[in-house]
Amino acid sequence: MEIDLKHLKALIAAEIVRRDCTPQARDAFQREEGGEPSSRHLADLVRAFEPLELEELLPAPEVLEPAPEAPTPSDTGAARLYLKLRRTPLGRILDHPRVLGLLNRARQRPGGATMGNVLYLLLRGVLLRLPVVAPLYTYIAVFRRLPARVAALELELAQASTALRNVGLVIQDQVNQSLYTHAVAAQSNDALLLRRFGQLEQRLRELTRSPPQAQAAQPPSSAAQPNSAAPAEGLPPELYGAFEEQFRGSRALISARLRANLPRFAPVWGPATKPVLDLGCGRGEWLQLLAEHGIVAEGVDSSPWMVRSCLDAGLSVRQGDAIEYLAALPDDALAGLTGFHIIEHLPIAVLIRLIEHARRVVQPGGVVLFETPNPENLVVGACNFYVDPTHRNPLPPALMAFLLEEHGFERVEIERRHPADAARLAAGELAEPLATLVFGPQDYAVIGHVPHKAPACI
Repeated sequence: MEIDLKHLKALIAAEIVRRDCTPQARDAFQREEGGEPSSRHLADLVRAFEPLELEELLPAPEVLEPAPEAPTPSDTGAARLYLKLRRTPLGRILDHPRVLGLLNRARQRPGGATMGNVLYLLLRGVLLRLPVVAPLYTYIAVFRRLPARVAALELELAQASTALRNVGLVIQDQVNQSLYTHAVAAQSNDALLLRRFGQLEQRLRELTRSPPQAQAAQPPSSAAQPNSAAPAEGLPPELYGAFEEQFRGSRALISARLRANLPRFAPVWGPATKPVLDLGCGRGEWLQLLAEHGIVAEGVDSSPWMVRSCLDAGLSVRQGDAIEYLAALPDDALAGLTGFHIIEHLPIAVLIRLIEHARRVVQPGGVVLFETPNPENLVVGACNFYVDPTHRNPLPPALMAFLLEEHGFERVEIERRHPADAARLAAGELAEPLATLVFGPQDYAVIGHVPHKAPACI
């Protein structure tokens, strides 16, 4: 159905003038339309509130179900009265669309289409046409909704404040973490630089000494020095490095063998306050492995050439006699003590002193590990052991286990290592006992643990 918009616009304008203009303007408008000006009485007010005649311009309304002619038991008193009146001559008036609309609006109110609701709607419509009541009604409606709107606004502000506070906390946490990370990195770098500066100062002092002072500063050579890197008698320091490279093994080979000892020192992994000391550190392969796994480690060696090689690699190493160095340490000063191929250089009296100092300076729960050639291998005990002229005598595993147990170490273990030819040993080319003697492990390590201190009685 097409709607004539121009005609609709004219009807709306006429209705606005009829309802909202002053009595004089309304009378003039009625005269222009050919009518007579009406006096202002209650009938005019009722007609002014009637709906606008737009039915012919709008689509046809939906067909409503006809109202029942007779009341039912469930009908209210007003419904029964309405049905009775529809059967009287007033039925045509009650079936008028405007009356039906008023009754439908009354039916939508609480209580249904009662006489009170009908009178309330009529009175409300009349009052809202008064110039003073309409704005007042609007203000009252606004003020009634004001608390709910204020509450909603407060809720939105609280939610926005909470979200903003959460964002601030997240930003603060990220900034704190970043600052902490940078502070830890700066502290670590500072400690590394200070240690490096100390090493460089020591090197500078050694280089600036006069030859007599340098010779006097070197410790006297003694067979009592427990040091795997001690130069062999008659071999200069630079030649002893090549000697170790050929007869002991390359750096890569030694590092691969020493890596198996790392699980023994798992309890001290991390930034421990007490270091692990390596006696006779030599070229520093073991110190390098400990540093790579975050374990604080120090070394001592009597060979200036070996010490210089470790310092150039950035390792913490001191030159001196191992027994004297241990004797100067306080009790429980170390988390662990290691010595790879040093105890075979020592007389038995010096070895016992070394074990005594080890039991004193290693903290409770610490680890002591010494590795030495295994004389149970006939080739090692009869020949290879004596290739190094500074070796004194082979040390059987049972002897080392006995010495550690007698000096208070517990859970003493013997771990045989580095078989000479594992393939030939597994192939069974010789009888098993003889094959073990010829091709069996060339080294062994004796390992002891310092017992934990008993809690003091209260």
